[in-house]
Order: sequence, then C-alpha cells, then structure tokens
Amino acid sequence: MSRRKLLASASLVASLSIMVTLGSALAQDATPTVDRSPNPDECVVAGTRTVVELQAIYGTPAAEGAGEATSLAEQATPETMTLPTGEPADAATVDAITARVRLGFACYNAGDNLAGFSLVTDEFLVTQVGTALFDEDFVASLEASPVPLTEEQQTEMIGVRDVTVYADGRVGALVDYIGHYPSEAEGINGLETDLWIFKNVDGVWKLDEVYQNLEALYGPEATPGAAPAT
Repeated sequence: MSRRKLLASASLVASLSIMVTLGSALAQDATPTVDRSPNPDECVVAGTRTVVELQAIYGTPAAEGAGEATSLAEQATPETMTLPTGEPADAATVDAITARVRLGFACYNAGDNLAGFSLVTDEFLVTQVGTALFDEDFVASLEASPVPLTEEQQTEMIGVRDVTVYADGRVGALVDYIGHYPSEAEGINGLETDLWIFKNVDGVWKLDEVYQNLEALYGPEATPGAAPAT
C-alpha cells in the first residue's frame, strides 16, 4: 500500500461516536450523496495513540526515504483481486461503516495521522512493517503538530457501497474517492476505488485490511447500477 493510501485508509476509522447516515441496506447498489470534502473539524478522536505506543507495535522504523521508495514501487504494480463474498450488511452496520469512512477522510484532511492510526488494528500496523512505510521521516511527520490540508489538497469522498459481512465477522466496503496530490492524478479520471475491511474490536470498528487500485475492476463506472454521487 502506498504511504498516502496508508494514511488515508488508516484515518477512515478516526471517530468513536459521530454517525452520518449516508445509506441503508436498501441502498446497497447505489452510492449515497455526501459532502465532497469532509471538513477537518469533524476529526474528533478520544484517546489517540502516541508515537511511542505505535512504535511498540510496528517496531524500529526503517531509514529515511525507505517508505517513499516502497510507495513508488507499489504504484507501478497495482493489486488485482476478486472481492470476498458474504452477506449484505444491515442498515445499522452500513451507517457505522459509512460514518467511519467519512470521519476518517476528515482526519486525513486535517493532517491528523495519529488520530487515524488510533483506530486501526494492531495487525494492520504490523503488516506495514515489511513495506518500510514506517521510516524515520514518516515517524517525524507523526510527531509534528497536525497541519490541515488546503481545500485544493483535500480528498473528496464520493461514496461507500457494497457493505458486506464476511464469514469471519469482518465487514468490507468499496470506497470511492478523489484525491488531490502534488503529483499527477491517480485512478481513472481521478476517481479511485479501494476495498477497506473492518474488524469489530470491543465494539469499535477498526480498519484491518486494505486492497487498493480497484477502480478498473470495481469502480463505479465498472459496476452496473453504481454510479458516483454528484
């Protein structure tokens, strides 16, 4: 997973209590209409992890620059996959997962990476060690005070769809969004689609796994009846 996508996806679950009703079980096939750029002020997280606590999980960071090199390599080799199967989630679960996504994007737009990492599973953190994403310059960015992105840089949330309960109890959802990055646009015409999988830990949905770069196979334009919100 690229460094940028790690930050965005880890921030998805950055709220414990704020719920935004964006869909229901009857609207699984359509992407709900939402505000396109979640406001950084919506990023409110109680009990955020410290850098020391994170390092106790993911270990000693790699040398400065290792994460960027890994990100560039992974962008050149996007993942391909078949979506896991399961049962459509009920309305309450759809609302909970969608709220996590919206508030997570708010934390990403707020530049508050520690808030985002506070609500991911330990397993999620450990899996990033091998990709060298937690290098020295990344740790320095975690230790710095959050700086909100400008409106032009903020990620636009397009929608959440196909919220599915898997046999292992985890819940996955396709998330459509548009990122605004210093380099050239990613995705198809800027639209990106990822699969984010959440695990319920003591009553809290925490991000557990991410599959990125799925827009060609499972993006709104590739999925009949699931067009982007306008």
